Amino acid sequence: MAKSVADEQDLLSESLEILYDHVPVACGSSGSIYTYHPQDGGLAITLKTPDTHASNWALHATSIWSASIYLADHIRDLQIDRRSELAKADGRPFNILELGAAAGLPSILIATRYSGVLVTCSDYPDDSLIRTLEENVARNEASDRCRVQPYAWGSDPSALLSPKIPDGAAQGFDLVLAADTLWNRDSHFLFLESLQHILKRSPDARAYLVAGLHTGRYVLQTFLSLLYDAGFILEEIMERRVGYAEERPWSIDRAEGEDEQERRRWIVWIVLKWREV
Repeated sequence: MAKSVADEQDLLSESLEILYDHVPVACGSSGSIYTYHPQDGGLAITLKTPDTHASNWALHATSIWSASIYLADHIRDLQIDRRSELAKADGRPFNILELGAAAGLPSILIATRYSGVLVTCSDYPDDSLIRTLEENVARNEASDRCRVQPYAWGSDPSALLSPKIPDGAAQGFDLVLAADTLWNRDSHFLFLESLQHILKRSPDARAYLVAGLHTGRYVLQTFLSLLYDAGFILEEIMERRVGYAEERPWSIDRAEGEDEQERRRWIVWIVLKWREV
């Protein structure tokens, strides 16, 4: 069988990593097909990489970013089984939102894996981007538990929190996910403003943020410095090495001693909760 362009791109990326210790920060290009194979051997997820209008190229939504793949690889760390059982005991589904979803990999994987969840998969209201996201959800037969909703950070979140979504999403989401969404420090306030409105006011609600270190330590530190005043605190922050069972505490002090190649090897795993409920 002939290989597709996407297959050849994936093979090139893997070869560079093996031969030169080159860790890619993203896979695919707009319009290409990317197939994700879960590490535990479950059903593959097939995605079309989104495109956007030229005016929205600054969104950088036309790739499958490494942080999104890392989040999918470590989906069990979200403890969805345990958390969704608690929601089930309350007679409701476990409500999850992904912000800046792009191709929608984590959202779609969760919707196909867990029966007790309702997932809202969101990104900027670019019609080309949203159309591709909807196609990806349908392609992977996840539409019964995953809906797509356009949303611009800082705007009215009522569409996300629609009372038409049953059993509790109108009060906020139990879990909010975001992968590689912190690279632009100008959007940090808007991101946190949105989180204030969409994360359920509950001691059990959590936001999981995964940021590739290619974002830059100083940019990430800028975001972290805003959390307390926005009403959030860190439950966990660790640096995790991509492809390895290796982790270390977050430190801004490493900024001056690492090059781009070293930054590509790591993501920052961040868990937020409300400071007060």
